[in-house]
Order: sequence, then C-alpha cells, then structure tokens
Amino acid sequence: MDAVELPSIDFTSVDASAPGTGRWDAVRAQVMDALATFGCFDAHYPTLAPAHRAALFDGAVRPLFALPADVKRRNTYGPGKPFHGYLGELPGLEAYESLAIVDGHRPEEIQAFAELMFPGADNAAFCETVHGAAAQMAELEGTVRRMVMEGLGVHGEAQSEPMWHLFRVSEYGAPTADEKEREVRYGSHQDTNSLSLVCQHEVDGLEMQARDGRWILVRPSPASLVVMAGNALRAWSNDRVHAPFHRISVGGEATRYSAMLFSVPGGSMIRAPDELVDEAGGHPRRFRDYDYDEFIRFCVSEEGGRHEDKLKAYCGV
Repeated sequence: MDAVELPSIDFTSVDASAPGTGRWDAVRAQVMDALATFGCFDAHYPTLAPAHRAALFDGAVRPLFALPADVKRRNTYGPGKPFHGYLGELPGLEAYESLAIVDGHRPEEIQAFAELMFPGADNAAFCETVHGAAAQMAELEGTVRRMVMEGLGVHGEAQSEPMWHLFRVSEYGAPTADEKEREVRYGSHQDTNSLSLVCQHEVDGLEMQARDGRWILVRPSPASLVVMAGNALRAWSNDRVHAPFHRISVGGEATRYSAMLFSVPGGSMIRAPDELVDEAGGHPRRFRDYDYDEFIRFCVSEEGGRHEDKLKAYCGV
C-alpha cells in the first residue's frame, strides 16, 4: 500500500446556491483536474458536521444493521431492481450487508423506509438525521456535477437533465481471529453511475487505485467526503473524466460503516454531447450510446464478469 494521498479540495466557502461567485471558479478548476487525473478527490465539507455524522452512524445506521435479517430483506424495490435495496448473504461477501433508499434525500422516501424497518415506532429522530445527511451529500453532488458540466463547456439543457439518487449505508464485519490482518472484502470495481460520494465513519477501508496501479488507502476524516466518478460520467464526458477502480478492505477489530450517495442518470440512454466529440481535435467518440439498465445487466452477467473494464468491453469504440 503506497503512502500517496488523494487530491484534497476545500468546499468550505463554495455557495451551492450562487454558482460562479466567490471561490467557485478556482474550486471548479481543482475538481476538473482531480477528476481527469485521479477520477476522485477528498472534499473538505464541514457542512456535514462531525456531530451529525456521529448521530447518523450511531443513532441510525447501527440500529438498522442490528435488525433481524428478515426485516432488512423488506428493503426491496422488486425483482427488476435487485441492487436498489438490501444486499446481504451474498457469495463471497458473507460479512457485508447494505441497505438503500431510492431518492433517499427526500423526506417522504426516508419516512417510508423507516416505517418499513421500524413499524409502529416513533421514527422522527431517525428520519431527521438521515434526511439531513443525505440532503447535504446531495447538495455537494449537485455542486460537483454542475462544476463538471461548466468545466467541460456543456451548458443549456444538459445541465437540467434528470438525475436520481440512491442513498446507501453499509456494514463490513471485522476479520475473525483466524483471518489475515487486512483482507479485501469488496473487490476491485468501477461504479456504473455518474458520481459517488462516500462518508466513512471512523474505520478506514476504502482503497482507490491511481492510474499507475498503486492503491491508496483513504483515511476517514470527520469533515470530508470522498467524491468519485463512475462509468456513466466517464462515457458522458467522452472519456475526459476518469472512473477509478476501488475496493474495500477491512482489518483490526472494529466493524466498518459507511454511507454513500450515488447519482444516476434519469434517462436510460447515455450519450456524450456533440460538443465533447471532436474528431479533428483529438477527441473522437470513445463509446457508443448505451442503455444504462442494459449495461448494469451486462456487468453482472457471466460475460461481463470476464472483463475488468466493463464499459470499454460493452460499448467502447
């Protein structure tokens, strides 16, 4: 494991409601450089304060995973969307569980989830805590996404294209006594969506792979979130944005918890805007237009499993 660190970008004085003001342009330049080179960065984002993070994980997330398995399995969005809800008891991922809320930054969706998990209980504090965290993460995601579009010179309708969000919390059990000190629990992969925001709570485990192949262990910070690009943004940007490989490893004696927000294109077709395709200027079209849901099915298929770079295998030109 190398001692390399992710690029760090300070969003303290960036006003999401007033694009272009203050340090917006300077931070946007840092975002574009980080996503083009690393595909990810550490966002200093004290808006999601340490006290709120502690309330999220200690007051909401831990009690969720303490529920019986049959209760957690209620978190489903139907057989056609197997990765939208509960993940657990998976082959090779026995110590991993995860729960998710589609559009989890919306109060009504959080309330419905809470009633499903804790029927008949007073869920007001749970809902307020989860909504506060998810909404703040969604605000940062929207800021970064707007910066990327501006940085690439894409304006107009593209900036208002529909996007939905998946808020997911995960638990990774600590290694047992007879296991190695640190082991990979969730193998190397690229995200399929546009942008992913990751909040680690106290215990590390997220490892990002630099372009030269070195793995970077990301240390948890009480005031930062990891922002990374996925293959949908990579394809949409015509390969100007890098989608990094990453994995989860665990070590020590503590259970690892994390919260993530994924932004997903609302339209099914992923296509690079015409202004990002320039045959003469050295930016020919890198990927064919593709259906996002069909790509997901390819990724989990036997054929998709044979390829490391699944996007290139699926629709690379």
